[in-house]
Amino acid sequence: MHKLIVVLAALAAAGVSIGLVAPAWAATQLHEDGTGFVTGADARAALGWDDETLQANAASLEFVAESESVTEISWECAKPGTSEVLARRTDLVITETRGIASTPSMLWGRTVVGFRLEGFDGRGASSAAPDGPAPHSCPDPSWLLVPGSSRTVEEKGEPVLAVVHSGVQYPVPSPVPSPVPVG
Repeated sequence: MHKLIVVLAALAAAGVSIGLVAPAWAATQLHEDGTGFVTGADARAALGWDDETLQANAASLEFVAESESVTEISWECAKPGTSEVLARRTDLVITETRGIASTPSMLWGRTVVGFRLEGFDGRGASSAAPDGPAPHSCPDPSWLLVPGSSRTVEEKGEPVLAVVHSGVQYPVPSPVPSPVPVG
């Protein structure tokens, strides 16, 4: 009986320490506030590494979230004295990269099983790239902007999580959704 209690206590202690190290769901997730978890398997897959290489380099890895939004601006120009109307459009693509504070999650203090994402850390950059003519511009001065014709539509993309090693970003694989039973 004494051996059974010792074994159960040891298993409970191991279960508690595992539970504190890796989230119960043990899947890669990124929340809106930059918190979440990256499994060691997903980090290895992103980097193309084996487990030994991950263990050796875990402390040097960083994580970022990159998102892209596209703002479509459309308008019309008319040529006075004619019935000619010209539809115009430009897309503004904005890419934002935000750094994420992280800590390796260790199993028994030695083996990296994943990375705890602790929130955005203030590092970041953004870039904007227009594709098309300047907003509300007409081909030449003989054309005039049609009042009230301007429309703006913005599409925000979901953030893509990436692991950074030696200054190079590698997208972390997205979790595959579970199949939905048909029936």
